[in-house]
Amino acid sequence: PLAAAMGVSKDKMKLEPEETFFEGPPSITEVIVPTLAILTVIGIIPFFAAVARQFWVKYKITSRRIAVDGGFRGKDHVEIVYRDIDYIRFIRRLGGDTADMVIFLKDGAKLEMRSVPKFTEIYEYILEKSPPDVRENSGVPKKS
Repeated sequence: PLAAAMGVSKDKMKLEPEETFFEGPPSITEVIVPTLAILTVIGIIPFFAAVARQFWVKYKITSRRIAVDGGFRGKDHVEIVYRDIDYIRFIRRLGGDTADMVIFLKDGAKLEMRSVPKFTEIYEYILEKSPPDVRENSGVPKKS
């Protein structure tokens, strides 16, 4: 009935299956500097924090959403859908293969993702799935 009321066939109303683009922990490269800093007493805390993130934080980027499991023992779960993204900011790490990324949502909330591996591929995928104004709001030139 809804499809007929909208003038669309039932086949077009069906959702595509959700496809996983990336699923995994933050990049292991975030442990390199804290490992070297462990030689100092001060470096022990960042080292353990980086190692804990490797075990407790998981990113999942699919064709419909971005999900982050984190917090103490990975018990916090956050999901956002692409249509809620307003813009994205990032800073690259260690040669640019990884980056820290903050996704700003239209309701003013933020999702922070540290040491995102395969950053360029993931960033382009998120921009591709997001509304067209996200690319412009993020300061990325339009694709020709």
